[in-house]
Amino acid sequence: MKVLFFCHRFNSLSQRLYCELTQSGHEVSIELDVHPELMIEAVDLYKPDLVIAPFLKRKVPEEVWKNYLTLIIHPGPAGDRGPSALDWAILKDFKQWGVTLLEASSEYDAGDIWACRTFPMRFARKSSIYRNEVTEGAVECVFEAIENLSIGKIKKEPQKHGVWNPPMEQELRKIDWWKDTTQEILKKIHASDSQPGSLATFKDEEYYLFNAYPESYLKGKAGSILAVRDEALCVGTTDGAVWITHMRKKEKGSIKLPAVRVIPHLLDGVREEPLKPWEKVDAETYREIIYKEEKGIGYITFNFYNGAMSTEQCERLLETLKYAKKRHIKALVLLGHEDFFSNGMNLNTIEEAESPPDESWRNINAMDDVCEEILRTEDKLTVAGMQGNAGAGGVFLALTCDLVFAREGVVLNPHYKNIGNLYGSEFWTYTLPKRVGWEKGKEIMENRMPISSGMAFKIGLIDGVFGKTPAEFRERLKAWLNEFVSSPDYEEFIKKKRTDRIKEELKKPLSAYREEELEKMRLNFYGFDTSYHIARYYFVKRILPFRTPPYLAIHRRLNFKA
Repeated sequence: MKVLFFCHRFNSLSQRLYCELTQSGHEVSIELDVHPELMIEAVDLYKPDLVIAPFLKRKVPEEVWKNYLTLIIHPGPAGDRGPSALDWAILKDFKQWGVTLLEASSEYDAGDIWACRTFPMRFARKSSIYRNEVTEGAVECVFEAIENLSIGKIKKEPQKHGVWNPPMEQELRKIDWWKDTTQEILKKIHASDSQPGSLATFKDEEYYLFNAYPESYLKGKAGSILAVRDEALCVGTTDGAVWITHMRKKEKGSIKLPAVRVIPHLLDGVREEPLKPWEKVDAETYREIIYKEEKGIGYITFNFYNGAMSTEQCERLLETLKYAKKRHIKALVLLGHEDFFSNGMNLNTIEEAESPPDESWRNINAMDDVCEEILRTEDKLTVAGMQGNAGAGGVFLALTCDLVFAREGVVLNPHYKNIGNLYGSEFWTYTLPKRVGWEKGKEIMENRMPISSGMAFKIGLIDGVFGKTPAEFRERLKAWLNEFVSSPDYEEFIKKKRTDRIKEELKKPLSAYREEELEKMRLNFYGFDTSYHIARYYFVKRILPFRTPPYLAIHRRLNFKA
């Protein structure tokens, strides 16, 4: 079946659907909703069997849905209508929510229902629920509809009791430090992630807040900044305190940054409350990196917002790795976080730096330091447990481990080209050919489209795929590791690992791979070709393209034949 996607952005849900459909034998082309006339032109060029809109911010033109079956994914249960579906669900504290596949019509979200799924609501950020429960439900809905279409069975129901919920205004998201409880503040910030953020005031200055966590030990005056940790702020509330990790100024063109970088002028006299990843604490608090040991295995969880790793975050992760390597453990496991494993360098902190080329250089070297520390772990098994999605350098961070496992449904983007044709580092020229060979490796790096964890396993990029949910994935990973490190196979594995590393180092040292990669990256950062800096600027500022890139749109490629 030929399927055309209409997307505002090729986001996580769109990428997951793309992977699932193409793996099932369908052909998928993508058109961004740049302009209604271009959307009409896209269907005329492609003549799809089905149009799907996973993520839109404009109406599908009537000329499209009247001539082609067009199904829209709405992140709400049957009957819910409006653009702020998840926002309202979180703010109103609904216990059940859902996702619905609707037929496009003249009214927003009012078309016939083709499929729907419901799920229990977690108390979590909007983006997390979207990437997990909504995405899983949407995939099931789309495949149910396609299955029915394939057997000629049109199974749809008209909406009977649709309720329109308007866009959520900032007045409802805005934080009142002197009135809102900790729970109410968390709900507002969760409901406003990743856009538009919750407006809050610090000393008569307004900022948008993102990514909040409760604090049960520190207390102080509501609205006052009590402490900082790992570039996050702890702010007093009426009944406790909350940690805020990211903020942006209330001004046009501002970008999200670690909170401490946004308001350094307001932090005089504010104390640092450091907490090492391996320290045990009883209080509920914010921890960016956590190190735990279970049955002789060390687990590192790193919760970097949106998977982006700044220079300083890499340095903190490196410190944790060095600590763990000194412990009497048999295996060291990198778990990332449930939403993202890693997306590599932090483009926002680079963009905001006084010298973006210099900060790019610092950031990639800090990433390489982490990767090299893992690669030079000779007396322990190293494992990457990819609970969440990964892109660019984050994929190759995982590949520095001896074994790489991923959850079912995880989406990988093992390439750098989408950010200004970056060459990439993280020792990919060493780890990728070892796994798939140079020819396949080149194909992977040239491909600018996502691949599923299942496909990554099939082509030999990773070592295993299991678990529907992050919790199930962690449970099965731990069970396998406990059994493996207790078996004779473990000692043989470590012995072979040491021998192979010595041979490979003599053939070509790791330092040579790093130097060669960084020489190419230096040209990306400091050379005459400014495409990396332009692409980074467009990405960070969320500037939409004026047309759909050809690598997304089969129907717009020069070699396309109608």
